[in-house]
Amino acid sequence: MQQRNGATYRIGTEIGFGPEGPGVGMLGAGWSSPDAAGFVWSNGPEAELRFAIAVPARDVVCKLDVLPYTVAGQVEHQTVEVFFNYFRVGFAELKPGRQSISIALPRELFTLRTANLTLHIPGARSPVSLGLSEDQRRLGLALWSLHIAPAA
Repeated sequence: MQQRNGATYRIGTEIGFGPEGPGVGMLGAGWSSPDAAGFVWSNGPEAELRFAIAVPARDVVCKLDVLPYTVAGQVEHQTVEVFFNYFRVGFAELKPGRQSISIALPRELFTLRTANLTLHIPGARSPVSLGLSEDQRRLGLALWSLHIAPAA
């Protein structure tokens, strides 16, 4: 997928990543083309989301709705490290099935004009390497949505 310049994100808005979703403009390096079913697959060990965002008045929580790429007996889980503006802010071990990742983002990390949310997924694997299909993408997780809201 070609890297985009980013989009503007408004705190409190849920952004989808289907082909016509507003999140498509946030997709940086490491993503496949959005799927008609309303999500986008990561492709490789890192995937970036880039967007402009106003400095929040207080700390916020970022929620990602994801599905890890797992294959019974071969890829049992995916680990994901989350970086925001190059600071490590979270870690998750994702078991099979669609789920949410919630990451606390301290207000102090909003120092750049463009926010950079990077997912490091070292266990990304291609279906062709597993003998499942001819798909050569290194799948890590499918992303349905992103939502950033003030912390409770």
